Amino acid sequence: MARRLKDATIIISDSEDEPLPPPKSRAKSKAKSSVHVISDSDEDLKPLKTRIRKKVVKKSVSEDIDLPPSEVTKRTRKRKSVESAAMGGLLSKKRKTTGTISTVASAPPARIISPTPRVASYPQHSTIAPQKQESYCDWSEVDYIQEHHGVARSVAQVITQLFTADNTVPFIARYRRAATGGLDADELRRIKESFDRVKQIQHKANTVIKAIEKANKWTPEIHNIVKSLKSLNALEQIHSLYKTTKKTLADRARDLGLAPIAESILRGEPIPHLQTLRNSSTDGLQNEEQIKEGIVSIMADVISKDKSVFDKINDLRDKISVQIQTKKTKTTEGTDAKNDDKENKYDMYYDWSISEKNIKPHHILAINRAEAQKIITVKLIVPDFFEVSIKRFVMELYGAAAGTSAFHCQMINEAFSHAYKKSMKPSMVRRARTEMNEKAEEASMEVFATNVKQLLLASPVRGKVVLGIDPGFAHGCKLAVVSQQGDVLATSTIYPHMKDGKGREVAVDKLCTLVRKYQCNVVALGNATACRETEVFLSDIIQSGIFAPLDVTYTIVDEAGASVYSCGTEAKAEFPKLDYNVISAISIARRLQDPLAELVKIEPKHLGVGMYQHDLPEKQLMNKLNEVVMEAASFVGVDVNTASQCLLRRVAGLSETKAANIIEWRRENGPFVNRNQLMSVKGIGAKSFEQCAGFIRIQPETAQAKSPIRSKKNRLNYLDQTWIHPESYAVALSLIKDCGLDCKDIGTRSFISSIKAYATRGYGTLTKALKTDETTLEIIIKGLTMARDEDIRSQNNVPLFRKSLRSMDDLVVGSALSGEVRNVTHFGAFVDIGVGKDGLIHVSQLKGETLKIGQRVDVKVQNIEAKRGRIGLILISSC
Repeated sequence: MARRLKDATIIISDSEDEPLPPPKSRAKSKAKSSVHVISDSDEDLKPLKTRIRKKVVKKSVSEDIDLPPSEVTKRTRKRKSVESAAMGGLLSKKRKTTGTISTVASAPPARIISPTPRVASYPQHSTIAPQKQESYCDWSEVDYIQEHHGVARSVAQVITQLFTADNTVPFIARYRRAATGGLDADELRRIKESFDRVKQIQHKANTVIKAIEKANKWTPEIHNIVKSLKSLNALEQIHSLYKTTKKTLADRARDLGLAPIAESILRGEPIPHLQTLRNSSTDGLQNEEQIKEGIVSIMADVISKDKSVFDKINDLRDKISVQIQTKKTKTTEGTDAKNDDKENKYDMYYDWSISEKNIKPHHILAINRAEAQKIITVKLIVPDFFEVSIKRFVMELYGAAAGTSAFHCQMINEAFSHAYKKSMKPSMVRRARTEMNEKAEEASMEVFATNVKQLLLASPVRGKVVLGIDPGFAHGCKLAVVSQQGDVLATSTIYPHMKDGKGREVAVDKLCTLVRKYQCNVVALGNATACRETEVFLSDIIQSGIFAPLDVTYTIVDEAGASVYSCGTEAKAEFPKLDYNVISAISIARRLQDPLAELVKIEPKHLGVGMYQHDLPEKQLMNKLNEVVMEAASFVGVDVNTASQCLLRRVAGLSETKAANIIEWRRENGPFVNRNQLMSVKGIGAKSFEQCAGFIRIQPETAQAKSPIRSKKNRLNYLDQTWIHPESYAVALSLIKDCGLDCKDIGTRSFISSIKAYATRGYGTLTKALKTDETTLEIIIKGLTMARDEDIRSQNNVPLFRKSLRSMDDLVVGSALSGEVRNVTHFGAFVDIGVGKDGLIHVSQLKGETLKIGQRVDVKVQNIEAKRGRIGLILISSC
């Protein structure tokens, strides 16, 4: 007779009338066995709530397998049921079992199996039973920000409170610097992204918990683990284990009643011969091989969802480095030249291999795009170390069970192989690819955001009448003359590129007429189709002296997005009767005069700067770039009486609707006289006013009241023309009074000189006298020492103007040239050197310098690839 097992024996009864036999006396043993009864009868379930009788009942396995479905009742879903943990879960911990090794053939059935057991109870030493709940530390936005950005906890708490109260990044960066420790807008924007990411993580955690509940695997322990995770990738890995889109092999095997057998093997318990489980009428139980596959799939599911295995995989993830291999796809013969040109961009990836630790963000984005275009195939190779290490861990975890018999060892090995092939390795590959993509996307967004910000803050060309040219061939070159204030003075079309040459003379006459009539000495040429040919034409007539005595120069303007804007609703609303090509020429001219005011009309993704920005997630890209545009618009300041709706909506605290309401109020009531009148606009309350007031300007020249008699409420406040926030007006007025000055003189030389002299007393002394802090005092003094019409963007480089040009054919390796930075990426900077094609300064040739869009640079030609249109440059110096 087989000796009794130390583990409990589970009795499953299908009879509603079968009585529970009285307990029998048994020999004393070191560990008493308990018998748990599982019944489909509601009446029989009642005694289980109070006590469990001890009894071993031997019953044929095949009898239970053949149980008619009508006698099987559905299990009630209990959130805290132990049954959910019995099927294997992320929190189920394994304990090595000890006991005698017995063969399957000689051991009698240790349990009776029902296809759909109703209640399950397991002994405390069971390998599948849930363990005592572990405690996990709660975490919040403050913890996340402190951990990921290295700021002091007190600063993280303040920033969290400010973001929770819907304060904008520009407002915090300028007017709450004392509270944030002087963090700039870029740093705050990154913290804001982390603040928003916490909400995504919390939302994902709730989604995962719901998925686990739906799978009927919820326990308090797994709830705590999911809530403690701070990574979307880790949550996604758990989610993948419990998604119930369709039944898995393990689920179907459990439905057949094979779960207790799988659990017994993992515990190292004897099991009945698999032949006894056969049922020729049931798919999955028709032969021993099907039964074995079902048991292995359940065991694999349990192993892959074990918490200790999950932790081990996470630990190994930090130690291994996945290898990325790319190969060129097999192409058919006769591919056209266009496809060849496209493929040549990715020729370095035709046979390429690199470790994930060494791969750069632009490499990831490039191979993603090439893979999407079916130019290359990408393969991620997990090192053998991962499989060896995780297998060693799993076999140690189930070492006692594997030692029970050769059959147990074989089944556990097969279960691991199944789990590794179907779950562990694919999960590792997906996670590695996801992490690399996230790293690349984050880097691309940051590059794009930096470039857009620099582009928007480019130095304006003020006080100039500008001729804008949108070049073209068949449809001609569209011309637009724009006044110093941006008003359209004249439009026309010329055809200098006609094959018969007749259009050239007419084009010269029209240009001369417009330039002389409007005294226009600056030409803004768009850089799109026919730019090269139009530049040659323009350079020739300038050098001929035909515009004398006017000194005419031209500059190349990046017209990215101009065509998109000219066809949009905003452009049509502003110029309802003009051709969209002419509108594009107007936009090009205005971009030179005031880049910020014109570029805010265009969606940031169409501005043509960045690194693979069109491959980025649309929503994330727009959120990030809208923040950047808001920073730029707020940084410069906006005259509320002249700004367009497109510009006003970009001011911190305002929106599309609020900007439209400001325009409507201005149309009905005339110009704003002071900032306080913003509170009269529909939709602008105390919070909106607080956020936008410091970035809205009221210039005395444009603030003309309707009536010559002004009430106290509609009186000009000269501080409204500065960037001083209304909350600091009392301190500013006290300072001005101490200096013996009048607010009407703000911006004059004498006023500025007096304020600077006053500031020499020292901020420490002044803060005590004025009862304020140093950051607020600094803002006030800077605001009072700015000259009228001073634009902080004037500190940046002005556009590069030319009178002549070179062609790419004229370039020689070693030539020294000057140019203007057009785009900055992780792998280098693109520079316009006036030959119709931007050259690239590779990052290795930048000499450690960080360049900015619009910056002047002196370069030397390193190499020329005329066929591919590539020019390699070396940085000599930057201005």
